[in-house]
Amino acid sequence: MFSLRLRIIAVCALALSFTSLAAAQDAKTPAPAAQDNYVIHTSFKSRVFEIKYRDPFSIVSVIKLLTSGHKGALASADNNFKTITVRDFPENIAAIEEALKRLDTPEPPRPEVELRMHVLIASNAAGGANQFPADLKDIIGQLESTLNFKNYQLLTSIIQRTKERITNDPSYIRGEGSAQANLPGLNAPLDFRYNFQASSLKLSPNPSGATTVQLEGFYFSIEGEGGRAVVRSDVSVRDGEKVVVGTAGLKDKALILVLTAKLIK
Repeated sequence: MFSLRLRIIAVCALALSFTSLAAAQDAKTPAPAAQDNYVIHTSFKSRVFEIKYRDPFSIVSVIKLLTSGHKGALASADNNFKTITVRDFPENIAAIEEALKRLDTPEPPRPEVELRMHVLIASNAAGGANQFPADLKDIIGQLESTLNFKNYQLLTSIIQRTKERITNDPSYIRGEGSAQANLPGLNAPLDFRYNFQASSLKLSPNPSGATTVQLEGFYFSIEGEGGRAVVRSDVSVRDGEKVVVGTAGLKDKALILVLTAKLIK
């Protein structure tokens, strides 16, 4: 019995020695620092600025350069409420307030741009006369000299009005609809659905005094019984000019897209 007690005491002493050693090692090894994402400067202030004329997200990208950069400082925009919220030192908030007075000003009047899209179907079907608006006669003459098609029929004309906006929003200019093509040699018209879009529109004056309309990410497609065709291109067209944006195969036919841009002041 005495021997058993000695063994129990020895085991307990050994366990206590291991516990003390582990505690000593833990004391030597510092715990990882906690991530503090909260405000650590008691002198920080907050301010909400109302944006009256410009896009808050466009302005906030500029004023972020005026923040202190200290942990907890921020400048964020809200498009629903048209506001910019700032949290920083008072002197930084004062500098941002002065900057906003210069940045948040009424935009100069911008002309509307009327985009007119003529959608043509070219084919080699026998019989039938070309059917297209008179103002496309010069364009059709150029197409006849470069493409191997005999007939050119207007599928539809689309008018879209918008204003200059430099963005990367694919749906900035967007539309869709349906049309019928009465092509020679067919007993019934062909039904098509079409859609178009562009992500940006920019007006650029050129040395001659005319204005160039630049469309970024322009896309046009039609689909139906006659097949499917897509025209995709960045477009540059002068005010009042007509340009062939592109052509695309449509089974044994072709889609031809002509675009005209006109500034309405």
